[in-house]
Amino acid sequence: MKAITFKIRFLTAQFKEHTQKITRRTYLIPPPSVVAGIFGAILGVERRNIFSFSETLFSGAELKSLGGRTVTFARTFKIDRSPSQLLDLLKKYYGGEREKVLKDIQQLLPIKESEELYMPEYKFAVASPNEELIDEGLKRLREFDFEYDIFGGNDYHFVEFIDNPKLAKMEKSVKGYGCCPRKDFEGVEAETFYIVWELGKVGEIQLPLIMPATFLANVNEDFIQVYGARIIAKREMDVVNDGESAIFVYKVRPFLV
Repeated sequence: MKAITFKIRFLTAQFKEHTQKITRRTYLIPPPSVVAGIFGAILGVERRNIFSFSETLFSGAELKSLGGRTVTFARTFKIDRSPSQLLDLLKKYYGGEREKVLKDIQQLLPIKESEELYMPEYKFAVASPNEELIDEGLKRLREFDFEYDIFGGNDYHFVEFIDNPKLAKMEKSVKGYGCCPRKDFEGVEAETFYIVWELGKVGEIQLPLIMPATFLANVNEDFIQVYGARIIAKREMDVVNDGESAIFVYKVRPFLV
């Protein structure tokens, strides 16, 4: 099993939670499928081949720094009725039946909430028994020879820099960075910590920070994401160790949808 790590920072990023629709929350730490997708884009793996590409891949991420978060609101127009139905609705609204049809009017103009991470910097970890794949990824990272553009979740979230690719090793440990299944989570190496359900504004984030997350796909499991402290697990788990830090990694295939 061969492994690499590399640092990556985005100007903004949004790794949309699986459970969100109109309200678009973001994971604090991207799931393994996102890390694998970015690694695949660097190598030139087409979307239709990402499942086979990920069969033997392990990946994970550590959040190194974060500027904060932004939340934007946008009014959208949902025209899901015929012109005659819309005219009838407007006639009732302006004809003295406002209270009766107010809910229908509001449903035509839903508000979309979008949460984004500001200046998040990560260390990504990737491991595979396919040593040629890892060697090719390391070469491309060192030469900045990327086949496809990479983004922070969507094509309007740009990468600011990628740096410090290095070989690492995959091993077992009860301590690591990134995220951990709730059932395996013992604690963190810190005297105090903060559990939050949503991020604060720029400058309001206190460390270390713990955020619950639910990953669906074929995982269907609650995880704990940690920023600013090392996780202590109840059992030995897979980590990628580059000599500076050990990052928990997971089989990518179950995280793909």
